[in-house]
Amino acid sequence: MINEYFRLKTEELLNELQQVKSFIKKHNPTIGILTEEILRKFLATYLPKGISVEQGFVINEEGVLSKQIDILIYDSNLYAPFYRINDIVVVPNKSVIAIVEVKTTVNSKSAFHEIIDYFNSVAQILRYDTTKYLFIYNSASVGQLSHYFDNYNHPGEYQEFDHDTFQYLPDVMVGINSSYFLCKDYVISEGDMKGYTSYNYLDNTNKDISSLELFYKDIYENVFGYLSKKASEEFNRTSHFSLKSDKTLKSFFAIELFNI
Repeated sequence: MINEYFRLKTEELLNELQQVKSFIKKHNPTIGILTEEILRKFLATYLPKGISVEQGFVINEEGVLSKQIDILIYDSNLYAPFYRINDIVVVPNKSVIAIVEVKTTVNSKSAFHEIIDYFNSVAQILRYDTTKYLFIYNSASVGQLSHYFDNYNHPGEYQEFDHDTFQYLPDVMVGINSSYFLCKDYVISEGDMKGYTSYNYLDNTNKDISSLELFYKDIYENVFGYLSKKASEEFNRTSHFSLKSDKTLKSFFAIELFNI
């Protein structure tokens, strides 16, 4: 029953996103703003209570301010924003559970490299345990993304990702129209490597489980896990959130970045 709930809600979300693309065809800035707003509103409505979903900036303990973040998911029960004007907030980094960078289209090397630079900048302000999501409505394929990674121009002479630079990359990359749900992972091929893997699943009716549904479930479990840690000892003894799997593996993709 609970898997059906997630399925129905993500179908509603996808329908809203598709309506934007249907009615506003040739104005990407407007499409981008509306996509962000729809996704923000959806997460604010359907994630567990005790957190807030807004847009704005993160500030660390040294007073360094991040670049603007499309979607901030933060603990508004324990932490109030330092600053607010309309729907823009500035929140402390220790309050942030997850961030989402929303892109309408990513289908070029330069656009993807700008995203890498963005996450590199923002991640240095965030706490190490903040989950970083990249949400792309119309995306290049996994194979193209792998090529974009390979051609990234690193500062300095060393032109590969390593353990230090890997931590600044998005933890999850979600493609909607080029469907994938890429998570940081070990990639076992000819050698042990770090990179991203994406598993595509079928449900118990042999229907594809969308990457949008996997995205929503992942954020939900992430937020629920955070709130559980903050809850009372009694709550932790009596409550546990876990989605019973109804999925069958359909296909698998991987992006190899560096040896371990």
